Amino acid sequence: AFWSIQPRDVDNRCGPLYDGMDSGREEERTTMEKDKEFTVARLILRMANQIVKNRNLHVKALGLTTEQADSLLFFLSHENAVINDLKDYLCVTHQTARGIVQRMEGKGVVTTRKSPTDGRYQVVSLSEKGRKMGAILLENGIQTGSRLLHGMTPEQEDLFLQLMQLALENVENHPISSGEGMLPPEIL
Repeated sequence: AFWSIQPRDVDNRCGPLYDGMDSGREEERTTMEKDKEFTVARLILRMANQIVKNRNLHVKALGLTTEQADSLLFFLSHENAVINDLKDYLCVTHQTARGIVQRMEGKGVVTTRKSPTDGRYQVVSLSEKGRKMGAILLENGIQTGSRLLHGMTPEQEDLFLQLMQLALENVENHPISSGEGMLPPEIL
């Protein structure tokens, strides 16, 4: 789903993003290349901010927080998951995941029951209200994706998707090392 976040337990996706592919190449990069790289990063940030702004409006209209919306979409695609699964998916503590589920249960979006195989776990299921809200969130995500692709040919859409996936892999697989991109102490 467009709005859903990806599991974060694979390659430390909870950490900061990487902003340079090969620091040894720094000397070779021209000012024009650096300007282009900065412009690309800024455009993606602007696009992301607009998407988040639109998403927050949709989520608020449903009476949910963004964390609850992410959780709802998780449970929509993972029937009978347990709170521990949500914890791993959101990359949060068990207490935080439990709190999200309790608030969602209070809103009538999910129900919980003890696991039949292990009483220590709470199985979470969407209520009918939760399923309807999930369908609305998915439709809103589809509309946003459609707006992003508006005016592109099918070939451009495919290329855009491939390039976005490559860029995401780049920032996920090359995290910033400690202190990289920071101002030298003498400037501070």
